[in-house]
Formats: sequence, structure tokens, C-alpha cells
Amino acid sequence: MLPLSHPDRIEPDSPRPRRSSHPSRPSATEVLRYGERYADLRDQHLAHTLILEDAREEREEISAHERITCHVHRRWAHECIASPMHVIPVTGHRWCRPCEAEASVAVDEVTRSVTVVCTRCRQTPETAATRQITRTCRASLAAAHESRRARVQAQNTASAAA
Repeated sequence: MLPLSHPDRIEPDSPRPRRSSHPSRPSATEVLRYGERYADLRDQHLAHTLILEDAREEREEISAHERITCHVHRRWAHECIASPMHVIPVTGHRWCRPCEAEASVAVDEVTRSVTVVCTRCRQTPETAATRQITRTCRASLAAAHESRRARVQAQNTASAAA
């Protein structure tokens, strides 16, 4: 089970606080519903993001294509976008319609570049799906980078306190 801070106590007559559209931690209810699947992940930020996106997708607040995580591979989207499972000819994701061929995706974590290229014509499919992949991978890269930065900072803080 993922660790959660105790929820704030609310007086019976006071209005409930509004949740932000992108909370940083899942609610206790979301953890109970989706968290068991991700309890073994070392990256707690990834686990929390997976839970939040599972809940948002279930509430139809985002589509599966807008996620920065992959619930199938339990990874950041940019880490598994090259999987054949992410080729979806119907929607055009990782697909070149004129060639009727798979498009490959290359993600460079150093430069944070994302390149989508048809395996036949060697051109980038100029589609909404390709633009979606690029946006999603860039957001996934940024989230993964922030997660690593926070982990290193927490480790440094822990070792300085010891």
C-alpha cells in the first residue's frame, strides 16, 4: 500500500476544500481502488501519477492517449512508447496512413527530443496522433526528470540528517 498523509480534518459545517485538477498525491479512495497494482514500484512519484491517471481516465477527464504514464507497462509513457503495443492504426498513433506502416519513436532523454518517423517512407506522419505522442512524451520526460530530482534531493537530505 502506498503511504499517504493523514487527510485534513474538516468541521461538519465547513465547505469541503476543492481539489486541484492535478493533485500531486492520490486520495485514499484512489489508492484503495488503483494502488495495489503499483505498490511494488520503487518510484513513488510514478506510482502516484499512475494512480491519479487511472482515476482521471475512469472519470473520463483524460483519454488514454493523454496519459504521461502507461498502465500496461507501469512506466512513464516515453519509456515504453516504442513498444509494438502502442501502435494503433485506427487512431493513427505510431502509424503512417499513406504507407500503411508502423512509425518508430525515438526519445532522447538528454536533449528531451522526441522523433516519430515512418518505417517505410522515413517521413514524420503529420497527424494529430503524432503531435499527441510528441506532447505526451515530452510531458512524461519532464515528470520523470522531476521524479528523479526529488528522489536525489530526498536521499541527500536523509544522508545529511544521518
